Amino acid sequence: MPRTPLVLLLVLSGLLAACQKHDSAAEKQQDSNASASSRGQSDRGNRIQVVTTTRSRVETVPLMIEAQGNVLALDEVDIRPQKNGMITGIHFREGQELKAGQLLFTLDARDDAANVGKAEAAVASADAGVAIARRDLARSQELFEKQYIAPSALDTSRNRLDTALANLGQAKAALEQARVSQSYTRITAPFDGRAGVINVRPGSLVTSNSTATSMVKLTRMNPIGVSFSISERDMPPLLEALRKGSVRLSARTNAQATLKGEVIFVDSNVDKASGTLLVKGRLDNRERLVWPGQFVNVSVEAGELRDVVVLPAQAVVNGPNNRFVYSVGDDQTVEPKPVEVLRIANQKAVVSGIPGGLKIVQEGTQNLRPGAKIQESGNGKREDGGRRKDGGPRGEASAPAAADKAGAAGGVEIPAGFQPRDPERWANANDDQKREIIARWRERQAAKASGAQ
Repeated sequence: MPRTPLVLLLVLSGLLAACQKHDSAAEKQQDSNASASSRGQSDRGNRIQVVTTTRSRVETVPLMIEAQGNVLALDEVDIRPQKNGMITGIHFREGQELKAGQLLFTLDARDDAANVGKAEAAVASADAGVAIARRDLARSQELFEKQYIAPSALDTSRNRLDTALANLGQAKAALEQARVSQSYTRITAPFDGRAGVINVRPGSLVTSNSTATSMVKLTRMNPIGVSFSISERDMPPLLEALRKGSVRLSARTNAQATLKGEVIFVDSNVDKASGTLLVKGRLDNRERLVWPGQFVNVSVEAGELRDVVVLPAQAVVNGPNNRFVYSVGDDQTVEPKPVEVLRIANQKAVVSGIPGGLKIVQEGTQNLRPGAKIQESGNGKREDGGRRKDGGPRGEASAPAAADKAGAAGGVEIPAGFQPRDPERWANANDDQKREIIARWRERQAAKASGAQ
């Protein structure tokens, strides 16, 4: 038999055996990886979740209607002249606080002064005419009694007096009109307020046209108003409170300044597009804490809600179809309970659908599923300022020590030989994050063990 075919046959046999061995090792590696991943997922799905629990309570809580509003002026006017004329004087400054009746502008009044003088002379003339007519009537009366004149002559004297009196009245009316026109040359403040920008200067010609630029805007700063809208569902308690008396409200600015006041107006129509109702209030602004146009957060005291179920707002979970809370059973498993949130105020939720005294999950709901086992880690806020139970701040101990402390305090099981890759991250992680780190560490350990085999 030739030597060359024999050599080729031996080489091919060796390559085939090597390929089969490599495929078998790869299949074992994949099976091992799949098994480790399955174990990791099973561990994550079946592990006990550490949560914070609380109990729902039945309380009487103040009924506060919260809304965002805009500050507005209760009195605001654009000052314009009532007649055409030239400005001869400006008697205030921009931004000045003005009093009702205070002189603001004066206009050229020479024509008006002349008209007043002319009207006064006409009144004097008409008054003299009345005096003459009275004397004539008196003489005619004497002559008529002595039968020296006919009755028609007496009637003529009476008519002259009546005409003189009418002329006097007409002259007096003309004088009053001239004085009113003269008063338009002195423009005064109609109410107490703050002056805005002055848009004219001495020598400017102003007109009484309503479309012309105003001379200045005057705004009442105290009291000041606030306008806001409330939901349609908040309308009945507000109207009920108004029927009982005045309804108090407060407005808080972004600078945390608070103003007190009361509701003064409720609109008669609900907006069809938004389902809201317009409400206005009056605020005490003696300290000038707010200005018209400013945004404020409004709280209306609309009575109180008696015997309602109250729980922390963070305990309510927003599901895809409804809102619910996780109730805790005697066997430390959780089940969702649907609730309706009536209102939320001061981090508390007023709900219906569950009784008072029900144990529910307050914190840690993000990793829960129906029927999941839980372990209670505390009863609400931590009062140690974020410090460990051994007295030191979080993140100062070494990673294994921190892991041991966390395991003792929060129920995190630390496997033997565990060393976190990032000690700082481990020290600052919460219990759920630590369990995720441990699960990934176990997967890596399983993969290493499979590779070694």
